[in-house]
Amino acid sequence: MRQHYSESISKLISYFSDLPGIGPKTAEKFVFYLVKQNKEYLQGFSQTISDLIDRIKICSICHNYSEKSTCSICDNSKRNKTVICVVARPQDIAALEKTHEYQGVYHMLGGVLNPLEEVTPDKLNITQLLERIKKDKSKEIILALNPDIEGETTSLYLKKTLQPLNVKITRLARGLPMGSDLEYADEVTLTNALKGRREI
Repeated sequence: MRQHYSESISKLISYFSDLPGIGPKTAEKFVFYLVKQNKEYLQGFSQTISDLIDRIKICSICHNYSEKSTCSICDNSKRNKTVICVVARPQDIAALEKTHEYQGVYHMLGGVLNPLEEVTPDKLNITQLLERIKKDKSKEIILALNPDIEGETTSLYLKKTLQPLNVKITRLARGLPMGSDLEYADEVTLTNALKGRREI
C-alpha cells in the first residue's frame, strides 16, 4: 500500500500490481489514466469487470470461458466433433481460431503439468478429456501445447494416458520454435503447424 496516495488510489494500484507482468510503476500509470477519465467511462469499466463475475461461465464441454453453459464453438454444428485440439489456456484457442484453418473442437486443460508449482494431473481437465473421447468416439486428438519443458512433459503424459483409447494422437508441427508461446505465434506459423501436424 502506498501511503503517499489516497487510500482508494493506493488500493487500486495494489490490485493492478497483482496482475501478471504488471509492476508498481505500470500499475500507477493505469490508475492515473483511469482517474483522468469521465464518469461514464469509469462506470463502463467497472461494469465490465463486474460482468466477469456475473456472466462468465465455464463451458460444460470444453472448459473454455463462455457466457453460456456451452461455448459458441461447441455449439457450432459445422465443427468436426470427432477431432479435439487440446490446449492449455483460452488464449491458445483464440490464437488457433485466427488461422481459420482448424474446423474441429477444443479441450482446455486449464494449465500444464508443473510439479514445482504443484500442478499435478488431478488439477487439470484430463479426466474430463478421457470421458469426452469415449463419449464422442473421437478419431483424432491434437496436442497443441507450448513447446517448452512443461508443455512437452504434459504432451508425453497425455500420450501415455490416451494410448489405451486407440485414438490417433498428433501434435502441432515444429513450425513453432522451442520455448515459444502459441498466443504470440503469427497466423502463418500456426497455420503451417496445424497443416503439418504429426502423429506421435
